[in-house]
Amino acid sequence: MSYLGKRFEAAVSVLVADGPIKQRLTAAYSEHLDDLESSELPIKLRPAFMELHTALHSVKPIGREPCVKATIRKMSSKEAGDHARTIFLLFSELFHKKQRSAPLRVVGISKKSPKKSLTPAG
Repeated sequence: MSYLGKRFEAAVSVLVADGPIKQRLTAAYSEHLDDLESSELPIKLRPAFMELHTALHSVKPIGREPCVKATIRKMSSKEAGDHARTIFLLFSELFHKKQRSAPLRVVGISKKSPKKSLTPAG
């Protein structure tokens, strides 16, 4: 699994653990994804990741509270669940991209190869 795949897998593991969704989202994003640059992701996934990053950094923190924690604290559980779903979907796309095989190729049959009979020998 790629570096990005491992980072997103770790985040998803936190998201599916026990506890309130806001706590899980805060931990998953802060511990595993916050320091990623969108340029590290495949081009197709960058807009969703940038939207997630912007959404989770939208509230100015009070005191020493991290920005992500302050932002998630202010959102509804539904909003937190939607952002958690985005993380899962990004992970899913990364995983499926790595699992896809190369496009199929047409392989010609050599005229030199002997033909096999479909009738039983007898």
